[in-house]
Order: sequence, then C-alpha cells, then structure tokens
Amino acid sequence: MRSRAGALHTGLPVSLDQLLVLLAVGLGALTAAFGVWTATSIWSFPLFVVAVALCLYVPGKLMLDIMGVEAGPLEDLTLALVLGTPASSIVFLILAYLGLEHVFILFPVAAAMAYFYRRRGGWRAIRSYRPSLDLSHVLLLGVIVLSLVPLGILPAYYRNADLLPGPSMAYARRPFDAAQHLSFAQELTHSIPPQVPFFSGEMLNYHYGMDLLAAMMSSAIGLSVLDLTVRFLPTFFLVTAVLAVFCFSRLWLDARYGAVLVTFLVVLGEDLSFVPGLLLGSQEAWSAQFFGVPTIYSLYTMNPMLPCLGLLFSGLFCLGKSYGAQSKPWAVLAAFLFAMTAGYKVFATAHVLAALAMAGAIRFVLSRETRLLKVLVTTALLGTPLFLQTLVGSLAGSRIWMRIDPWPYVPEALEQMGLLGTSLASEIGALYEGGALSVGGIAGLFLVALPVYLLGSLGVRVVAIPVVVRDLLCFRSSTGLRLFAGLFVALGPLVTLTCAATPWGYPPEGEYNNAVWFFVQSKYVMWVLAGESLLVLCRGRRRLWQALAVAVVVGLSVPSTIQYFQSQTHRELVTLGEDELELMSFLGQVCANGEVVLAQPDIAEPISALTTCRVPVLNPGTYTHLFVSRAALEERERDMDSFWNALWQGELRTAIACRYEVAFLVIDRASPEWAALQSSWQNSAEPTSAGQPWLDPCFENSRYVVYETRRNDCGD
Repeated sequence: MRSRAGALHTGLPVSLDQLLVLLAVGLGALTAAFGVWTATSIWSFPLFVVAVALCLYVPGKLMLDIMGVEAGPLEDLTLALVLGTPASSIVFLILAYLGLEHVFILFPVAAAMAYFYRRRGGWRAIRSYRPSLDLSHVLLLGVIVLSLVPLGILPAYYRNADLLPGPSMAYARRPFDAAQHLSFAQELTHSIPPQVPFFSGEMLNYHYGMDLLAAMMSSAIGLSVLDLTVRFLPTFFLVTAVLAVFCFSRLWLDARYGAVLVTFLVVLGEDLSFVPGLLLGSQEAWSAQFFGVPTIYSLYTMNPMLPCLGLLFSGLFCLGKSYGAQSKPWAVLAAFLFAMTAGYKVFATAHVLAALAMAGAIRFVLSRETRLLKVLVTTALLGTPLFLQTLVGSLAGSRIWMRIDPWPYVPEALEQMGLLGTSLASEIGALYEGGALSVGGIAGLFLVALPVYLLGSLGVRVVAIPVVVRDLLCFRSSTGLRLFAGLFVALGPLVTLTCAATPWGYPPEGEYNNAVWFFVQSKYVMWVLAGESLLVLCRGRRRLWQALAVAVVVGLSVPSTIQYFQSQTHRELVTLGEDELELMSFLGQVCANGEVVLAQPDIAEPISALTTCRVPVLNPGTYTHLFVSRAALEERERDMDSFWNALWQGELRTAIACRYEVAFLVIDRASPEWAALQSSWQNSAEPTSAGQPWLDPCFENSRYVVYETRRNDCGD
C-alpha cells in the first residue's frame, strides 16, 4: 500500500504523443457527452477547453513562472489551473466595475504573450520530454472518472437545462441550487456589483466567485451561461479539486497509493449514517437526516464549496512546500490561495484564519517562528477586498448572525434514531432547551451521546483522532504545518456544535445553521490525517491485509454516499415546453440590462434562472430569505399579493409596479383568472383605471402574453 512519492518515473512509460492521444480520448468522450446534454451545440465544450487553457491555465502558469517555484508536472498543472481561476476572475471583476469588461480578452492574450516570451528558446526540451505513468496515476484517473459519473445522474447537473425534442428543455426547480446559481451567473453578465436577481433592487450579499467565472467566460468567450453553470464548470471544479487533494495528500503522506485512497475518500467518502438508515429503513438522505453534517452534499448540490475545496487543498500544498526550499514564494502562494477562498466560501476563509492565528501564536511563543503569522497577515491583507464586499452586502441585506448558541445536532440525532423517548435523552434534550442542569444529563451528553454522535458523523475518520490529539498536545515537537492542520480539524466540530450562524431577524428554528461549514471543512482535511493513521497500521503488513484494510475503509465510507445519489435521482426534472422557451428567448433579448419582469410564481423562477431578467420576488418559502432582511421580504410579498389580487379583479396597481421598476408583465393564459381579466378590461368603463393605456402588448404565444409597462409615467 505504501510507496515512496519520489519514485515518479517508474511504472508504465509513455511518449508525449501517447499522452496527448489519451488526453484527446478523454476530451472526446466529454465532448460526445455534452453533445447529448446541451443547451447550445456540441461545439461548446471544445471552445470551453480552449477558454480554460487561455483564460485560466496560462495566467496561472505565468504566476508560477514569475514566482520561480518548482513542482512536479502534475502539481504544476494543478496549481496553474487553480491559481488562474481566481486571478482571471479578479481581473474581470475589476474591469467590470470600471465598465471595461469588453476588453478583458486582452488579459489572457497578454498573459500568453508574456508566458511564451519567457519560455523562448526552451521549446526543444519539449520534444525530448518523456513523461511516464505508474499505477497511482491510472488509479487517480479512475477517481476522476468516478467523481464525474454522478454529474450525469443527478438532476441538477448534466441533464439540467438540456434541449429536448419538441422543442423543449429539462429544468431543475427547487430544492436544487442550480436555479439560484444560474440566476447569479446571468446577473453577473450585465451588472457588477450585482443585485439579487430574484429580489430586484437588493444588493447581492454572497460569495459569488463560482458564478463570476461563468459570467466571465460567457462575456469574454460567448459560451452559454446554462452550459457553463450546470455542465462545464462543475466538471472543471471536480477535476481540479481531485488533483489538488491528491497533490497535498501525496506531499503529506509521501505515499502515492495512499494519496489516491485519501483523494477518493475526500470526494466520495461519507459517515456511518447508513447504520441507523438501514436499521430504520429510512427513505431520506441518511447523511443529512441523522447527523446533519454531510460532506457529499457540498460537492454535489452546486455549492461553492466545490471550487473552494480545490483552493483550500492547493493552499495546504503550498503551505507544506513552504517548509522546504524556496519557502517565501510558496508561503505567498499559500496566502493568496487561502485569501481567494473568501470569494467562494467565506466560512472556509474564517476557518483558515482562525487556525493560522492560533498555530502561528503558539509557534511564535515556543520558537519565535513567524512563518504562519506572516501567512496569516498576508492572507488577511489579500482577502480584505473580498471580506469588505461580503460585509457591505450582508449589512445591506440579510445579515448572518454568528453567536455562541449550541445547535441541537446531538439531540436531533437521538430523535432521528428513535432514542428521544428515553430518560437519558430527555435529560440531554433539556440541556439544549435551557432546562435544569442535571448530573445525568451532563454525563450522558459527554460520555455517551456526544461520542456516539462524533463516531457516527466522522465515520472512519475517527482513526485520525490520535494523530490530531498528538499534534495538539505535543505541540512543542510538532511542525507549524502539523499544528495548523490539527487545529483546523479540531476547530470544525468545536465551532459547529457550540455556535449558530443564521439569517438575522428570522426565527432560528427551522433555519439552516451555516456554522456547519466548519465541521464539513474539518472532515475533508481529516481524511488526510486518517490516511496517515491507516498507513501506519498497514506498514509492514502483507499485501492481503493491506487490501483487506482498504476494502473495509471503503466499505464503511461509501454506503451513505451511494444512498445519497440514489435518493436524489428520484427527484424529477420538469419540462419547459415550446411556449416557455419562446417566452425565455423573447425576455432574454429585451432584458439586456437586467430589466424587472413581474410574472406569476410558477414561471418567475425559470425567468430569473434562464434569462438576464430580474424578478421582484419568488415563491414564499424559497431561498430568497437567505439574501434579504425579513422586513423587506414580508413587505414585498404583501405588495405582490396585493398586485395580483387586484389584477384579477381588473385593476392594475401601477404604484406597486413603479415602486419595483417593473418593465414587463407576464401573464399565463392558462391561469383560471385570465378569462375574467380579459372580460373585466373589455367591459371597463374607465380603461385608465383598468390599466390598459399603461400596458403595451409586446409578445404573445398560445400560453403567455407579455406587456411592456410605460415606466416613464411613474414620475407623474
């Protein structure tokens, strides 16, 4: 199971031509897949590959050359892609703020010219370059393929926004996050800083780096936001995340095959929730139902944790390399990557900064080592613009309220497992509900319930606990990197179980606790430490025992993952027919600057997701409350109810339409109120009060009619 990472050139040698053939086969397979699932054409994916090379790889590779760092071929490729992603996005963001986004294409062109100029005279070496593959590379390729397979199965990804015969289109409504991120990407193609596209007029308070990349490639290269968001970019993010995890794991473990196993577990490993799931015969997603801190959700629900994972592990790799030669450039790269996580998952940045601060302070007190403190300060300085952007947006909308408030993960787990009725569980529940303290409750919590909860939620990762404890207690002998990793892992469950982070002004009950991200992030990194423990256990053992150990670890880690995928495939896509596609096409043409469209609830979400239009509000109970204050949301929902109720009576409340700067009104002819509305308008003795002079029909088909409003009259 264990092999030295330095033996990179043993195994199955292949020529550069053969390597290029293998790469072409892989890209050809993806091109064929995206010819089946597409919102545009089969040629979009090859264009995306060119865009990745030009807009992401080349700028990232130029940064590495300028920094003068040296890494292996796989590490070099991974870092170039991961570095180029936020670097190019930031350049696009700055240009868009200045209204110059149309000249962005000059940036990758200039980067390519600079890169090739610096490489002049070195092209002969490429001809003699003879890369080699060994079994670990083949296994890593298998992990990449396995990680991509669910994207073709889960409704929110490859099958989403797919053109069907008819013509029609498959579409994933809530509870999938695809609609939310599609709307963000659409918004960023025309407005930076962006508004909340499904709550027009409100500044967006969200880390939208993932969606900014889609907007950048759409604006600069002309690719479809739909294909980018649900197909191309998830594929890219998964591949780079797998590569980044492997590179750091191989550096930490100094074991190629162990690194492959850890990489597989980081992406596809889960907890022990399958045990109560099977015993109780639950049909829900076990990893979310029983312990509430799943990692598989984050990577396969179009969450920005996926691109953040690549940044996080690449930063860890650079931090690890900073303890060798060329320490200063590697430390700067680590700080840059850690800072850039703020554009994708701000809770990851907070987690990294906390661990850096604690580990840096300890190392400075013990040995006057300042490396981690320098990385901390550099990370904070580089990330300040992103922190301020998130802070300003949060203050303007729905603020996340972070506080010390133990979240009831443990009693909820007891309840889901059917144990809440026991006397011990009742005493534990009383501790969380502010009831009387009892010796039995405290003892039951810390001696029984909490250990069981941690075992269930961590799964096989529990074998890493001795490593974490050793690094934290024996910190005098631990390196800065080990101390940082141990603190990062330990802080996760501590913060999640003792703190709450929910939208300000909304009742915490029933809300999603964003503090959960600390635990989730810890669980990803904990797999690396678990891999270290497993290598120690298997060292010197026969291959049969090593294979058996791997089988047990995988067998205990994937059942909940498989069940999650199975549970999600039951969620069906809806079909948008020819009438809906005609409507989207028309609105996409007239909403070039994010005009506001007032539509009935069933069609409002597809409008915000599939076009560049904004809508005043979505259905109550959707994700809107995560981005706006409670008072603003309740006021707008009252206004929308008032508008539609009055409209069906034949009255157009122009004051409400003017207040939200409505440019177009969409009415569904299939609505039961449509016939009554037509009759009311036709028979109105006062057509002005009926609103007809204020509305101009501009589009209609067999299902929908669109009116353009005379907004110039709003000031009268």
